[in-house]
Amino acid sequence: MQKGKGNKSLEQFYDKVYVKGDKRHYTKLLFLQQKGLPLEESKALGAVAWRGKRVLDVGCGTGLLAYEIAKRGAAEVVGIDFSKTAITEAEILYRAANLSFLKQDVKDHRGTYDVIISLGTLEHMDDPLGALKLFKRHLRPGGNIVITSPNWSNPRGYMLQTLRFLFDAPITLADLHYLTPLDFERWSKKLGMKLEWETFDFSWAQGEVLLKDFTRRLPNVLRDAKLPNKQANIDRFIKWIKETILPLDHKTKFSGALGLYIFK
Repeated sequence: MQKGKGNKSLEQFYDKVYVKGDKRHYTKLLFLQQKGLPLEESKALGAVAWRGKRVLDVGCGTGLLAYEIAKRGAAEVVGIDFSKTAITEAEILYRAANLSFLKQDVKDHRGTYDVIISLGTLEHMDDPLGALKLFKRHLRPGGNIVITSPNWSNPRGYMLQTLRFLFDAPITLADLHYLTPLDFERWSKKLGMKLEWETFDFSWAQGEVLLKDFTRRLPNVLRDAKLPNKQANIDRFIKWIKETILPLDHKTKFSGALGLYIFK
């Protein structure tokens, strides 16, 4: 777990993020689009059939995913988030008869659902397995939990985790945990649930998006870690990545930048 962070401080962090506007979020600017949606949302929407389902979106942000699920014929969609700013924005942006939003921590929520979906949240939670156990208690028989999370078992992850472990470099602003499919496989056994998973967004893991991300990110990481921060060295490293990593085939099941996990 990242030092000095916790969910209380993250509530303030995300309020500040959403005040600036969701489109200014530091990672969403990098993500690919598919059918007019961010790739993460598009992948998650294809995970299950939504028609007639009662759905809880945990950490709904400004409401795009919840709205898209409602459009696909869900019986009811409830989006919850602990950021008041995000919920206020969601209520302005997205309205439907089968859609509602609440400023609420999932610990305080009541109700049962056919699907509980949560994109990019577990890595920010104090106790990810505890959160999954809580989600499971809200599931109806035969229900599914759908999760996405950044995956670190790829060239991007190996390079940034080296900086984190060896130099305590702060490689992200808000993550408390750095997860891989192995974590989710262990958790599925503890939950007594079956797990299906895939990783995606290979460009961010070891492609052109990685180059853009590192060009922007590395000077800040090195500065914050008080490490040598010469632009010429960074430029040489970026050139090495382009010439040495990008041409190789890293597209294994484990190596996308994001993971999609479906607990059944």
